Amino acid sequence: MDYKIVKSEDFVVTQWSGGNTTQFVIYPEDSTLSKRDFDWRISSASFTTSSSQFSDFSGFQRYLLPLQGELFVEHENLYKRTLFPYDVEYFYGKWTTKSNNSLDCIDFNFIVREDLQANLAILKEDDLYAPKKTGKLILYSKENSVIQISETEESNINLDAESLLIIVEEEILNCIKIIQCGSPVIICEVN
Repeated sequence: MDYKIVKSEDFVVTQWSGGNTTQFVIYPEDSTLSKRDFDWRISSASFTTSSSQFSDFSGFQRYLLPLQGELFVEHENLYKRTLFPYDVEYFYGKWTTKSNNSLDCIDFNFIVREDLQANLAILKEDDLYAPKKTGKLILYSKENSVIQISETEESNINLDAESLLIIVEEEILNCIKIIQCGSPVIICEVN
């Protein structure tokens, strides 16, 4: 198992029509959001307005959740719902989606090509997660965390607040356990 930690100072911040977007990671690393040539991307957005229209990401699947504040999403001609912190919304990037949010809202976005298998889970202290397949696992928390990785032996990894832990699985891990966290840990899995 190989892993790396991406610190918040390495994140890329850009402006969009409704606020700021912080790109945590994009894969492959030489791909870009504008060309839509990426396999997956993790980002976070803050808002300066209370409503926005989601960009068309046809060919992608999306996971969205507020890290703080409230987010009301409406998928045209489908359904609508209100999300509170750490409520996860899964939808297709081709859907016409708009949102209303509290101005203190900060969201978390995981966008993955539709032909890839993906999962997003929210873990709290003492929670366990069993990866589905070999691939990449990406963990994020707003606060410092201690993550226990179990292969043939257990090892603990300290993850600073607002950093990413990216694990490349060559063999299936037995288990990931959250030993300590001040806020929930988000785990994204892509194969």
